[in-house]
Amino acid sequence: MVRELVVLPSFEPEVVELGQMPVYQYRRTLEEELADGRVTADEVKRFLECMMAIRAFEEMIMAVRNQAYDAIKGLEFEYRGPTHLSIGQEATSVGGCAALGLTDYITSTHRGHGDGIAKGCFAVQQRDAATLRKVLGLSDTEKLDDAALRERAMEEHLFRTAAELFGRDAGYCRGRGGGMHIADFSVGHLGANAIVGGSIGIAAGAGMSVRYRGTQQVCLCFAGDGAYCNGIAFEALNVASMGQFTNGLMGRPFGVPTIFAIINNQYAMTGQVEGEVTGVDHMARRGAAFRPDNLHAEVINGMDVLAVLDGIRRAVELARAGKGPVVRELVTYRYQGHSLSDPRTEYRSKEEEAAWREVDPLAKLSRQLVEAGVCTGDEIAAIQERVEARQGRATRRAAEAPEPKAEDVLVFMYSNGTSESVPAEAKAPRQLVAPPPIARKDGKITFKEAIKEALIEEMVRDNRVVFYGEDVADYGGAFKVTKGLIDIFGRERVFNTSISEAAIIGTAVGAAMTGLRPVVELMYSDFEYQAGDQIYNQAAKWSYMSGGSLAVPIVIRSSVGAGKGYGGQHSQALESHSTHTPGIKVVFPSTPYDVKGLLKTAIRDDNPVMFCESQALYNDPGVVPAEDYTVPFGSAAVRREGSDITLVSWGKVALDVLEAAKVLEAEHKISAEVIDPRTLIPFDIESVLRSVRKTGRAIVASQATRTGSYTAEIASQVQELAFDYLDAPVGRIGALDGVSPQSYVLEQAYLPSVAGIVAAARKLVGR
Repeated sequence: MVRELVVLPSFEPEVVELGQMPVYQYRRTLEEELADGRVTADEVKRFLECMMAIRAFEEMIMAVRNQAYDAIKGLEFEYRGPTHLSIGQEATSVGGCAALGLTDYITSTHRGHGDGIAKGCFAVQQRDAATLRKVLGLSDTEKLDDAALRERAMEEHLFRTAAELFGRDAGYCRGRGGGMHIADFSVGHLGANAIVGGSIGIAAGAGMSVRYRGTQQVCLCFAGDGAYCNGIAFEALNVASMGQFTNGLMGRPFGVPTIFAIINNQYAMTGQVEGEVTGVDHMARRGAAFRPDNLHAEVINGMDVLAVLDGIRRAVELARAGKGPVVRELVTYRYQGHSLSDPRTEYRSKEEEAAWREVDPLAKLSRQLVEAGVCTGDEIAAIQERVEARQGRATRRAAEAPEPKAEDVLVFMYSNGTSESVPAEAKAPRQLVAPPPIARKDGKITFKEAIKEALIEEMVRDNRVVFYGEDVADYGGAFKVTKGLIDIFGRERVFNTSISEAAIIGTAVGAAMTGLRPVVELMYSDFEYQAGDQIYNQAAKWSYMSGGSLAVPIVIRSSVGAGKGYGGQHSQALESHSTHTPGIKVVFPSTPYDVKGLLKTAIRDDNPVMFCESQALYNDPGVVPAEDYTVPFGSAAVRREGSDITLVSWGKVALDVLEAAKVLEAEHKISAEVIDPRTLIPFDIESVLRSVRKTGRAIVASQATRTGSYTAEIASQVQELAFDYLDAPVGRIGALDGVSPQSYVLEQAYLPSVAGIVAAARKLVGR
């Protein structure tokens, strides 16, 4: 729904031409590249050395896994990490990263050691001497010439990479991520990803962040051919390609500067791309589905580092000029199996492997260097010898490095940071008009107006806060919660996405990693399943997997619960699902006052927050101050004092519990204390325990189905920590263990009720 875009019926016959896609067009020699000044001799030698470093590292992993690496013989060390090796793919990593600047981003894959090594190799050359000395921790008295300094930095890079794979505290992610999640955010490496395709949405979000911040960076997304058969790939490509980025709706016409590099090594795990698991001749055809320019899709020889450099350089130029996103298919080959436990013989022939080794990227560039007169064979052998010696030293250091302390196992699970202090550049207004005040009657506004007011205040306060989701712009969302927000902040900060829940969350993760504080909306709690990987494997885990190197400050607003006859796929209360995933904070307010204060706290928190909003409460009024205030996480509210029983609940059911408490007092002389936890993670168990020690009885209630509900966790903690004070088992109330029905009569039978709460309390108290 965009009034500026008028769509009229037109059924004139036409034929759509999908255009041409260049395939293997690069035919230049090294001599030509040198003569034209497109590369220098020193640069090309560094390309070779970096490819050698990647291969030496990967061969080291294979040898260490087999307990056959000479540099660590005699040490009591056993490698127990993953072994997804990228031997054969070195040209894609090096050629791709050679086209980037120091502050440009990459995302990578579970087979991404090479990408991380390459990004770090070029960072060693791109950083100034003072920065390198700081990274190395060198004192002012320790003198090194520039060459020695960069050699030391290169060894340190390989050491920290190996240390991460070995689970050492000196690793880039303090041993928390390991090889499949290695990252170095200081040089723009946003992380490898063990979920196939998991980082594609993150890469799109990083590009959206760059576009918004106007920093002229790009994000190069390395993902395999298998990943581009995954749903998140299609969702992310579509969201990154949305017309509103380039047609003027969002102000500056500028496409998302993300380069989607399809690393086609011919196999997903064992599934063969060509002729088996896809129906296309080139994976780059994916680009034709998303924009008339085919996303500038091109197929490149991924065994030729100069061809990769040329293709990615041109992609970078397009992206920096606002013509992204861009697709590049880099056709390469992995010499090893999916992992070292994969013998390859079941699905690959020796003839095939031999043919690919004939076009080995290291051998090819070595020949070119000799033929161009840049190096002699002896000089290339000397580079190889230096690379292997460096890797041996780095590996031994990593094997001998201290492991993390066992008592620190949960350190970095959550970030301790907030945005209470807003940087000067984030205070600069990015809005169209001053927000009009929300009208109050006797100081009251509705629950949904309180949400809107919190969003407005935080977006005015901090221009890093952006808001997007399905139908949230002109329409204001399914429940009209954000109606009018776009008139204040414009489409740059309030915009619609396609119906792509995984991409909504994935892009928010990438945007949060790169400097924004996105608030996104999932229209219904049920739709969390569509975005499950991005919520529970990406948003929830990156603070920990990065060893505390970054925060992921996103808020996921999700409408929750039944009562409106929406049936089984629009009525679930899934807060228990979120509480079961460490790394996410879970908020579930029940009053207009709390929803404003808690949402503001959530936006300022540096952790991902699942912000649950009961649909049934949106129109409820309450007193809400117009001024700025926050409500702290982990602090329950005692809604009613009592002495006979403790009732604990949240969201819509918290109001039912209050009503039940009134009935219990008036009709049955039972004094119920009512506690609203407000946040489930963190949970204020102490307030509950204080009450139970007084009353001796407790019931925990929610609208979630009873089996597996978070109510059981609270009941368990009460019985563990206050057993001696209990006069009866802790009771639990929830929806029936079934699917939410559409019928009004059946829905009322399905949901917890005031009468049911009263009956349960009377049974426990014995009155």
